[in-house]
Amino acid sequence: MKNKLDYIGFSIPDDMKNLEVVIGWAAKAVNVPSARIRRTGFAGAQSDTLTALQELDEMTEFRRLESLAQHAAAQTSCSFMFFTPGDTENGEPEAITTVRDATMASAMINPRTHQVTAGLEIVDRNNHLLYLPYVTLNLELRGRKWVVADEYATSTRRVRCSPYMWAPELRRPFGSSRINRAVMRHIDRAVRTILRQETNAEFYSAPRGVLEDAHRSAFYDKKGNRIDPMRAIGAIWGIPGYRDVETGDMRTPAFKQLSQASFQPHSELLKSVAMNFHAETDIPLGQLGVVHDNPSSADAIRAAEDGLIAVCVNQKDYYAYSAKRSALSLLSFGKTDKEMQDIEKEMSKIRPKYSNPATPTPGAQADSGSKFVNAFPDLQGSRVALERFGMDSEEIAEIDEFRKQSGQKSILQQALESSAGRPAQQGEAAKTLHPKEELKISAEILGNLRRAGVTAESAAQIAGITGAEFIPGAPVTIRTTEE
Repeated sequence: MKNKLDYIGFSIPDDMKNLEVVIGWAAKAVNVPSARIRRTGFAGAQSDTLTALQELDEMTEFRRLESLAQHAAAQTSCSFMFFTPGDTENGEPEAITTVRDATMASAMINPRTHQVTAGLEIVDRNNHLLYLPYVTLNLELRGRKWVVADEYATSTRRVRCSPYMWAPELRRPFGSSRINRAVMRHIDRAVRTILRQETNAEFYSAPRGVLEDAHRSAFYDKKGNRIDPMRAIGAIWGIPGYRDVETGDMRTPAFKQLSQASFQPHSELLKSVAMNFHAETDIPLGQLGVVHDNPSSADAIRAAEDGLIAVCVNQKDYYAYSAKRSALSLLSFGKTDKEMQDIEKEMSKIRPKYSNPATPTPGAQADSGSKFVNAFPDLQGSRVALERFGMDSEEIAEIDEFRKQSGQKSILQQALESSAGRPAQQGEAAKTLHPKEELKISAEILGNLRRAGVTAESAAQIAGITGAEFIPGAPVTIRTTEE
């Protein structure tokens, strides 16, 4: 959207080349897929590593900053996340995460091990940070020479730099930008088409007229000076006829207005360019501002998004590896190489979780969850089933907390609540309760308390029963004494 238009001389008048025409297709090419790739957390076997990682994910705002890195990677082909210890004495967090795009950072990757061997973060024009195994160097420009101003030991060979690449290839290990050369050329064509429409609209708002067979005296005064065009136009209706000197015929001036050119060729061309842009980026045509004659059906919309969904699913796998590298960098603070080896083994059982890039509707998610529970009834209420219903990690955490609080009630409280489950009688009805009905309720309370493990005397006291004799033994094993 900030690139200058590549003009074609004969298509745009010189006096309209400075007209600003904006089209947001470049932003669409980046924003649409980036919005569909959203990490919701980490999942795996419950362990200390997973617990620590989930806490760091929230404390360091890792998920939010990672979304910025993913968006920057789509713009500039790659981005980088750097992790440095914070100054806790001055109120900083233990770990600080920074994000830089390809214009402000770089890295070296071993082609055999695919590990980052060095990372460079440009803080400003006079200060750089160089990330190396076991040490991070603070570089400053003093005069015309770069010097090492400070060193920070990391106690691990892991370089705390994690690159995020969009669609990496063997020839392009750092990926490719979504705004590639083909996309830029299509945008140029679309902007020129819109500019032609604006030019056509200018001619339409200021109609052009032609005065045929007019004498020269209608536009020049007696001294041969040209008359102001506005004054000449105002006098057109009063221009008389004249006799042709050569032929002697009378010539009558005739005023004609030029017809307006049709907008349809420009609109059709814009649709054609939008189709080319769609084929290159898989962005649905409905999001490009191209109006269809008939509204698309739900199936047609889903079919148009198949290519975009495939791109997001494929890119999600690349981002997953980058997220695990970033997680290991966060967990490496205060750890040695030996401790990091154990953490890496546990990380092999942990995976990043991403939302469905197909963005299903709530109704479709509810239907999918119901079918999943019917197929696997033993998993009803599990996190997997709740995710099938479309619940995110925060909602599932709230449900788990509610279940945890509900499960903290004592057995005695549950027994009392179970017996008191019937609706209470109010007013005069409560006073006229029959004694046998009161005894029945008390007996139910007593039975529930006894089955819950409460002693006979305590259960009778709570239930309000006096004078009852109990057979020794547990309720489920009471037998009559053998004589």
